[in-house]
Amino acid sequence: MSLVNIIIPIFNRGSLIRETLTSISQQTYPYFECILVDDGSIDNTVLVIKEFCSTDPRFKLFFRGKTHLKGANSCRNIGFDQSTGDYIIWFDSDDLMTPNHLEVKLKEIQRTKADFVIAKTQNFSDRGFEAPYVYEQKPYGITAEDFILRRIHWYTYDVMLKRSVAARIRWNEHLESWQDYNYFCKMLLVTTTGYYIPQVLTHRRLHGVSIQKQMTRSSSSFKCALIDVYWYTFQDIKGQISSNIEMEITRNLMNLSFGLAKLCTVPVRLFQVTGLVYKKFKLKGVFLYQLALVSVALTQKGEALLEIAKCKKLK
Repeated sequence: MSLVNIIIPIFNRGSLIRETLTSISQQTYPYFECILVDDGSIDNTVLVIKEFCSTDPRFKLFFRGKTHLKGANSCRNIGFDQSTGDYIIWFDSDDLMTPNHLEVKLKEIQRTKADFVIAKTQNFSDRGFEAPYVYEQKPYGITAEDFILRRIHWYTYDVMLKRSVAARIRWNEHLESWQDYNYFCKMLLVTTTGYYIPQVLTHRRLHGVSIQKQMTRSSSSFKCALIDVYWYTFQDIKGQISSNIEMEITRNLMNLSFGLAKLCTVPVRLFQVTGLVYKKFKLKGVFLYQLALVSVALTQKGEALLEIAKCKKLK
């Protein structure tokens, strides 16, 4: 029987973690090991987890050491280093697995001989369940370019992947939000042999204290988080992608910086983004890009300048 590792970063989830762990303990496929890595919780999270570990040896608790940066990604890397399973599932501490989550994913990844499988997620809150997340599936299959340029997407916990693939990727420990985007961009540059499972296997909890909610609480913080993830992802993959993809990432960064300037907010990573603009669109592009930022900050106009800077024809 194949061992499945479920790896979960934990931080101050005392009120929710018991329900998450219960959903895992009740899986129809029993051969799993759930590795929980605490990020320095100061509530009763650790006590709840230790109670679970004492009654079910499939649950194991570890702690982020001082040599690692604080954050979920550090905990995920630590968890993987402690794992030995044939297959890996990344999960979150506030979400729930359907009882057949592991069984369905494992059956399909073995049946299709894929390197990873992608199931569906359904959001829920105190008001009940929402419609399941709908994948946009391309007729030609899964490509790294489509994911990098956000033409397709899925959530962290939707995926089960082979250990041999996960061993070639690390979570970027500098990112606080949109970590799954960065990770799966890198995964798809290792392999695109994936298979979609048309079935809801995860229930994603929506609540006010989720990390993603805090990072995207306003339009400006949302754009800042996206700039960060695009920048770090570009640094992680720039030697493995085409010049056209690099250009599109640069254009996305220009758009986001323009959006921040329109909100009268100084764009984050302005110096780094300007350097990318120079590499792709030369001195003229930099001049027009900076002029567009000044114009939109002062007059709320400048879209035409931005489009010309991106070397795109105006309609």
